[in-house]
Amino acid sequence: MRLENAVAGMLLKHVHFLQDNAGRDVGLHYIRTKDGAEVDFAISDAGELEQMVECKLGDNKPHRGLTRFAAQFPDAEAVQVVARLRQEEFRNSIRITDAANWLASLSA
Repeated sequence: MRLENAVAGMLLKHVHFLQDNAGRDVGLHYIRTKDGAEVDFAISDAGELEQMVECKLGDNKPHRGLTRFAAQFPDAEAVQVVARLRQEEFRNSIRITDAANWLASLSA
């Protein structure tokens, strides 16, 4: 829960920076379907889904909701950020990456 809250705060700051500095129509969202599939965060730009982010403490297996939405929205980047990751990898178009390094790459 703490990792997810930290990622939420940093993503919100990133989105606000893109809005204020670049004048982009960027938004931070949450995706959940009626059948319970969900992704922690979704970033849109000009009304189009750009990126989906799932947070995990130590699980490098792609989250089922993220896998589902990555297949449904192939043009959007799917990222699973993991706090305790041994090795970064790509699985079924999902980038599984170290949370600290990924967060450090954000705009703000």
